[in-house]
Amino acid sequence: MGRQPFLPDLSVHISRRTLRCVPDPLLCLSRDGAAFICGLTAYAEVWLVSEFLNILDNSIHYMRRPEDLTQAIGGHLDPEEVRDALRIWHRHRDEGGSIGGPHYWVRDALRESRLPVGMDESVLWRWESMAETLDGRLSSALETRGTGLAPWHEVASRDAAALSAVLHDSILLCSRDPNARELSPLLCGHLEAWRLPCRRLELWDDMVSLERGFLLQLLVESGLAGFVWGGLRLAVVHFIVPGDFRTRAGPGEASMDDDVDYFGQEEPQVTKGAWDDARAFWYDLNAEQVHAGS
Repeated sequence: MGRQPFLPDLSVHISRRTLRCVPDPLLCLSRDGAAFICGLTAYAEVWLVSEFLNILDNSIHYMRRPEDLTQAIGGHLDPEEVRDALRIWHRHRDEGGSIGGPHYWVRDALRESRLPVGMDESVLWRWESMAETLDGRLSSALETRGTGLAPWHEVASRDAAALSAVLHDSILLCSRDPNARELSPLLCGHLEAWRLPCRRLELWDDMVSLERGFLLQLLVESGLAGFVWGGLRLAVVHFIVPGDFRTRAGPGEASMDDDVDYFGQEEPQVTKGAWDDARAFWYDLNAEQVHAGS
């Protein structure tokens, strides 16, 4: 028999896209939520929002007076939980060697932001534009309620929605009240108040099932499934914001609307804002809701 041909060892590597996640600051300020997000950073690209970073910058004050955060949000946070969460973030910062450890964020200037290597720096001014435009809707909601300055959790929700909207392949991860399973996440309530429709998706929807399976597999592989078993209730929010695409002219650049030539008596059309036609969708990540309604 002839000599068998030499066959080199075959190695197959299958890569999977890295999850890009924006956690709701309300989730970050709970005890289990803080530990969960800190653990998730080893397996996902986690983006912290500006208002939450402001809280971390003033963590000594909030460690002494957690009620300054908890009173504004009713019964959604416990003062001792806030203290524990801030301790977790402090330890995580010390181990990571920076304010956010391995996280990413955008702030008022590029030098104050932290972007992944190779990311387009335009994400900074796009986030600023989206947040400022959403701020107008927030202000209108405050006027309707007859209140003054927006509480921190509404400002944080604005930051999170704007950031998730410009990071199109991201999910916004929210906490839910375990004692009020029929209610939407608090962030979704803010969106509705800002005239942004937020629809709940059923878990038997085919695409929800596929994405949820990917997320649950990630939690198992990362060793974080125990948080869900232990009672941490999570919701996933997605945005469709067509206005981000039609308002993408950067600082100093002309938009398409600037070049429109109007003829005769034709009246110019009102230009839509960045959040006009925007919609949000959410679903519950926790397993006990899978067969609801079946």
